[in-house]
Amino acid sequence: MNDLISANALFAKGEYEKAAELYRELAWKGDLDAMFNMGYLHQFGIGVPLDLEKAADFYAVAVYLEGGDAAYNLAVMTMNGLGVKRDIAKAVHYMELSANGGCPEAQLYLASACSMGYAGNPITSNICRIPFHKAENRYDYAVIGGGIDEAEQEKIEEERCRAITESHIDAYRWLSIVAACRDEDDVYGETIRDAKFLLGLFHIEGIGCRINRKKGQRLIKEAALAGSAEAQQYLLQGAEDR
Repeated sequence: MNDLISANALFAKGEYEKAAELYRELAWKGDLDAMFNMGYLHQFGIGVPLDLEKAADFYAVAVYLEGGDAAYNLAVMTMNGLGVKRDIAKAVHYMELSANGGCPEAQLYLASACSMGYAGNPITSNICRIPFHKAENRYDYAVIGGGIDEAEQEKIEEERCRAITESHIDAYRWLSIVAACRDEDDVYGETIRDAKFLLGLFHIEGIGCRINRKKGQRLIKEAALAGSAEAQQYLLQGAEDR
């Protein structure tokens, strides 16, 4: 653990190559956090050469890492053919592993996907476990994944529809889990906020649950207070309509 803290400290000071060396040593010793971090460094070329295949390999070894973060990043890469063959169904499988491992971003993704019956790209494209470092979100999927012609794009869209079953009950279940998440370190603030807004709408409209307008309004107000523009607009529109 002390070596992992030392590696994180080196990263925080901008000594990325030295941090990578220490992460690598820990990874070969079986440290799953270090394996995740090596995957992340290779994913974006931080302190090591950018190598999406190596990134995917490290994430695959750490796929059962507590918290589901490795499975989440591997899901995004698999969904877009980054370092691995594009496979929407397998990406959803990884997303389910991540959600069951406790990852709120994956849980919110599955809630949205189940509500539509469509496995699109998640809003959060990457997760980072290195302290004080915000996850990189600078993918241009079309460029990195290569050019996609119209026929291939139609095939991908069909796969996105087949990969997940529309279920408002499952969507409601995942939203309920995310909305109840305690975030003492403010890591998942936006994710929880967005889940509360959507769950509020589900209660108001009776989607996947019985109608409970009072509870729905309370959740939307909580989301608005947390900074959700959608929730604020919803409440403003409701006030104007009255």
